[in-house]
Amino acid sequence: MKSLTPEIIRAITPMFMATIGAVIGVAVLVSPNITDAKWSAGLGLAGTAIAGAAGLAQNSKNEPDFSVKKRGDNFEVETPGSESTNRD
Repeated sequence: MKSLTPEIIRAITPMFMATIGAVIGVAVLVSPNITDAKWSAGLGLAGTAIAGAAGLAQNSKNEPDFSVKKRGDNFEVETPGSESTNRD
């Protein structure tokens, strides 16, 4: 078995969470004699697991870092791809 590097774990975690959410959702839908409160709670939990997986699946390495500084009444915005920009 290949060693689990942080990159592999980071890639597998959203798939695992989405699978768990899907299993919970299907279990709630096919359960007989389930009350409205349990049905709502089960689908809410499934939706939360799937939404959490979608949030973890976002790629954060391509997001540019930027900084905003206030100088008097002006704002100075710096991004990696551009020079300093003064905003009034």
